[in-house]
Amino acid sequence: MGTKIETLRTSSSADAGAKIRMTLSIGLVVFLAILPILAPILHPVTPPLTPSHVDLTVANVPPFTGDHFLGTDSLGRDVLSMALWGARTSLALGLVAAFLAVSFGTLWGAVSSLIGGFVDTVMMRIVDGLLAIPPLILLLALSALVNGPAFADTLPKTVLSLLNVTSYSLGFLPFVTVISVIAATSWLEAARIAHSKISAIQLEEYIEAARALGAGTAHTLFKHLVPNASRIIMIQATLLISDAIVMEAGLSFLGLGLSPDTPSWGTMLRQASSDLFLGNWWAPLVPASLISLTVLAVELLGESLLRVIGHDDKLR
Repeated sequence: MGTKIETLRTSSSADAGAKIRMTLSIGLVVFLAILPILAPILHPVTPPLTPSHVDLTVANVPPFTGDHFLGTDSLGRDVLSMALWGARTSLALGLVAAFLAVSFGTLWGAVSSLIGGFVDTVMMRIVDGLLAIPPLILLLALSALVNGPAFADTLPKTVLSLLNVTSYSLGFLPFVTVISVIAATSWLEAARIAHSKISAIQLEEYIEAARALGAGTAHTLFKHLVPNASRIIMIQATLLISDAIVMEAGLSFLGLGLSPDTPSWGTMLRQASSDLFLGNWWAPLVPASLISLTVLAVELLGESLLRVIGHDDKLR
């Protein structure tokens, strides 16, 4: 009897902890989602001014001073304004990169599992070979290849026109290259997860029944296999969002990411790193805190989703 009571107490405590983590993760995600919406409301930008407007007369103003709630950096740029507008860039970049990585990785792993045989072996050995390369080295190598004006010169004029690239501006090219590099580095784990899950689903009786009724390869893939693997794929996509934001921050910090005039949490960290020597601790603290909050929120949300999915699988 005592053992049963202890088991119930342990289960109740675990459920309470899971609810707290879920509530905390949802609260943080809502907070982060509101930041891009607040940017044009709290700090509207009127051309030709930008969120990164320089005003040396108010350089290194500490937080809670006058109109600068979070202070300014060494160039007099408002930290709160850059953080809010940078949230738009960093979060949008993370979402798009994660979507592309999971979409391509899922398709790769699903097709490999569905075809099977020699093709399956070759496709998954490619994935294993790329996974053997340290992600940081792969990320830096790809970034160096597609970064800067030299890469822009190799693109067709039609593509340059679409990306608004001119002789004095790279336009949207840095966004495209950063997103492409992050997606190209991150799809590998998604491919392995999709391959493993879909290989297991193919053994189910309803898949054999669908094939017996004449379902084609494409129909089986997109009607049965991918939808039934979507829950675990969704968790992978969620976790990749924080990875993409951290990768962008790392690339921008090393000068291989977005251009310095583009507000993002990564460019803020790069530009504020030298401010520490001037005693300005708040300029790097704000973007670092926002990146940390994003990682925490996504990790908690992913853990909560995994627990829910695991509970549902047990019920089945």
